[in-house]
Amino acid sequence: MDPSAAVMEVSVIGGYLGAGKTTLVNHVLHNASERIAVLVNDFGDINIDQELIEASDDSTISLTNGCICCSLVDGFTSALESVLSLQPTPERLVIEASGVADPGAVAAYGHAPGLALDAIVVVADAARLREQVADPLVGQTVVSQLSAADVIVLNKVDLTDDVAAVLSELGRVNDDALVIETRYSEVNLDLLFGRTVSQVRAGASHIGEFESRTHKSDRPIPRDAFESLVMNLPEDIQRIKGIVRLTEAPQVPMVFQLVGRKWELRALANRSKSPEGNQLVAIGPKGSIPSDWDQVLHFNDETKASS
Repeated sequence: MDPSAAVMEVSVIGGYLGAGKTTLVNHVLHNASERIAVLVNDFGDINIDQELIEASDDSTISLTNGCICCSLVDGFTSALESVLSLQPTPERLVIEASGVADPGAVAAYGHAPGLALDAIVVVADAARLREQVADPLVGQTVVSQLSAADVIVLNKVDLTDDVAAVLSELGRVNDDALVIETRYSEVNLDLLFGRTVSQVRAGASHIGEFESRTHKSDRPIPRDAFESLVMNLPEDIQRIKGIVRLTEAPQVPMVFQLVGRKWELRALANRSKSPEGNQLVAIGPKGSIPSDWDQVLHFNDETKASS
């Protein structure tokens, strides 16, 4: 199940000045396989290849791949209204927060009508992170941004000679986030957005190879069986997304999302477009997900069917 079938998913990209947020936004726009709307503070920082630009004006840039950039110069409210009125409707909204903003506060916009927050992504500068955290002037801002993250893109790992020490510092600040080590903010978008891994990945081997496995079943799942699945997942599974129905309230489709060690289960806002049954996709490094990763859920389904 793709929860975006009912609402537009929102990804917030934050991080301190110079970490590589705009580079990540460019990477997203150049490699998107879905229609994406991006809200940015200043178009001047988005160096989009001219061959991708279909049309532009003072407040928007339309790309040939169906993506669009909207300026935040008139504020979040008007920008969100513009995005929600777009036809065809984008499948995802990416919001680039300013370098000193609290991405957690920006993420509150992801709960507006018609939207659903996917994840808060914070880009960190591996070469300067420990120095920034210790800085009495900027340390509190950097720590606050990292603490709010579901996903931390640890960028510029090639510019530090002690990645282990940086990872240790991140673990002290936010031990639950999924940490992705990168250069030039080159992140696997399937992992970043928690979508089914593409079968064709030409030219993407340098940013990590991942695989996905799906679970589909018809019968509602007992909560204890579902929680057993979550607590016993292989450590290498880094993201899971989808819809489940629990036996306690089978008429209510629940959105499940796991990012790193964080997970949540919440009622789907728009039930009219929810599929029947349970649909989940799990993502991890290539070769890391056992074929029976969801055995406890299938076992319950089969037991019910034979009774």
